[in-house]
Amino acid sequence: MTMIDIDTRIETVRGMIREKLRIRAKTLEGQTRKAGRLIPRSIRRNINELLEAQALAQHPKLSRMLDHAALDDAQTRITAFLAGIDPAERRKDKILSLLGVIAFNLLLIGALIVTWMWWTGRV
Repeated sequence: MTMIDIDTRIETVRGMIREKLRIRAKTLEGQTRKAGRLIPRSIRRNINELLEAQALAQHPKLSRMLDHAALDDAQTRITAFLAGIDPAERRKDKILSLLGVIAFNLLLIGALIVTWMWWTGRV
């Protein structure tokens, strides 16, 4: 596996993160850092494996130490996770969650106003 192969793998993962999670950064490491908890720990480990492989591939003798099967598995797990994310569904869930919080707060404020009015004898 050459440096070019690893770079294309990393660019593929970067593109999927940009498309699915809407996270933009200059490097894959920056995207992973910005994603935070959106990416599970096991997937972050797989991303780190790809980044370490990129560093090793730059050195001719160390590039022989790369485990190509493990890199294939890591990329497969990363792409499978990212392929399962639907950006429209995430957006809809975020909006519905916000609307639910607003509705709950309005109900709570209404209940507090009615309680206050009852307590002071206005109702």
